[in-house]
Amino acid sequence: MKKALLLLPLLAVTACASTSQGKLRQAVYDMDSAYHILANPMPDVMAGKVPGVTLTNTQKSLVKRASQTVFNELSTLNTSVQNGDSITETAVAAAQTDLASFTACWSGVKTGTTPAECTALAGSK
Repeated sequence: MKKALLLLPLLAVTACASTSQGKLRQAVYDMDSAYHILANPMPDVMAGKVPGVTLTNTQKSLVKRASQTVFNELSTLNTSVQNGDSITETAVAAAQTDLASFTACWSGVKTGTTPAECTALAGSK
């Protein structure tokens, strides 16, 4: 019986995810998790503590701005979800696109290139 009660919150999440808003909220949670996993090594890379990965000051600036753009977008969506506000497919799709661009940017700079996604996402200073 105790095991069944422990699973109750999981069932509630699953039930919520069957509605369109539930699915959009789940997508926000998934993107937020993916962003944090992706961005986790950033401080060490920026500080030059990761062997074999050296970023120029320009790359560091671009990556920081690109990361901040995605972080702000996800924060806005998370706030809406936490407040129980509706979120739109358009907003979630835009965040997914920006997260994919940040992934390409971050992956590229770690290998010594500066992909166009970095500049596009970071915008101008």
